Amino acid sequence: MDLEKTVIDNIKRIRKEKHITQEQLAEACNTATSYIGLMETYKNVPKLSTIEKIADALNVEPEILFKKSEVEKKDEQKIRIITDTVIESMRKELYKAIRENWRAD
Repeated sequence: MDLEKTVIDNIKRIRKEKHITQEQLAEACNTATSYIGLMETYKNVPKLSTIEKIADALNVEPEILFKKSEVEKKDEQKIRIITDTVIESMRKELYKAIRENWRAD
């Protein structure tokens, strides 16, 4: 879902930046407005052929829709740092507990 979310987020962001309504985008892509609405709420995943139509309607290259935004990249970095910190802390606590509770029989 990561790539799908990126594509959908980019479609929605670019559509709004260009002041294009869901209705206008749907009409330009020869699809239903409800399809665009469901897609933007992650209930529909667009096919590649639809992504091409949407890119054309938004006047962008299709590959732009697959690129992660700087915000997503920064969020991933933050998550990675937090995860690494938590794992390291858990590792230290585990080793400490093993040392404190180790009994030689």
